[in-house]
Amino acid sequence: MNIKSAVFSLISIKPQPINTIVKKLPYSVVSIYNAIEEMLKDGDIMKIKTQGVVKLDVPKDYKNQKLKEFYVKSLSYGIDPEALLRKNSQKTWNALDTYDNIQDLTKTTKLSEKTVRKLLWRFFDYGLVTFEKKKPIIAKKVPNHPINILLESMILQNRTPQRMYTPGISPFEEILTTPDQIEKILYDKIDGSLTVKKTGFLVRGKTNKISVLESIPTQQTLEEFFIHKLMTPEGVEDICIKILAYKNINYDALLQLSIKKHIVNAVGCYLDIINSLKKGIIPNKSIKRFNKHILQNKAVFLKDEMKYGKAGWEKKYEEKWNIDLYLDIGAIEHGVRSL
Repeated sequence: MNIKSAVFSLISIKPQPINTIVKKLPYSVVSIYNAIEEMLKDGDIMKIKTQGVVKLDVPKDYKNQKLKEFYVKSLSYGIDPEALLRKNSQKTWNALDTYDNIQDLTKTTKLSEKTVRKLLWRFFDYGLVTFEKKKPIIAKKVPNHPINILLESMILQNRTPQRMYTPGISPFEEILTTPDQIEKILYDKIDGSLTVKKTGFLVRGKTNKISVLESIPTQQTLEEFFIHKLMTPEGVEDICIKILAYKNINYDALLQLSIKKHIVNAVGCYLDIINSLKKGIIPNKSIKRFNKHILQNKAVFLKDEMKYGKAGWEKKYEEKWNIDLYLDIGAIEHGVRSL
């Protein structure tokens, strides 16, 4: 462990005065002071004053608080956190999501075979991977190890969640993302206006735009986000229409996902309805591709609306798309007009 990591580890456990850090760590005084000065300059640590004593502490933003948790947890498992956060370690760690053998890992990471082998053995010694074979090495991550879970959440923090922005008198953006991403947003955006769905937690801040946070188990693509919302009345009548209007959706990816989830009829039917209300919003060729993959089994779309019955307009779409249709066309028309 290097000096900076030792300093960060120490103050992660408990804020410390600089003179105490100098006494506790087995490095030269000059080296410790230089490391602290650099860390303060880079914002990796900060000074606080409690009961008249100046101490070093971990900044309160999401990234550093997650790093603090990672350091303390790693030490408790006998793992050097700094070793796992090195560039080559991260490259190899990320590549293990796709590849499990030395040859592919070496090619993907562009590291030497010796380096990759050394890193895999380190992960193995730490209990973070298992070897299905040792000659040649076939390595797999241990999915439920607490350090692996923390590593994954730290990697995910740099990914951008899907956002849908709705203008108006009270503008808002809906953010559908993972618990880790929501935790990051809560830390970084608490001075703004935000609410967390299903919790009743609502704060108003310096901005008028409200961030509506909705927690989902795993990160989603825009196409996955669209399908998730398409299965809800509010999605069908509002959010899905806006996604289509922004024209960022990949219809080929949406088709493949619909085929995989066995909901081609519902998705294709919805696209057809929206396009009939606002011509040109969806490419006709995309709707035709959905129509070529209609399933023989008839499904209900949307089950939440069944109790309200049908109005008569549904028949032509039901016959075309082999579906039992329950939608509030008036609400959908209102959503299209609001674009």
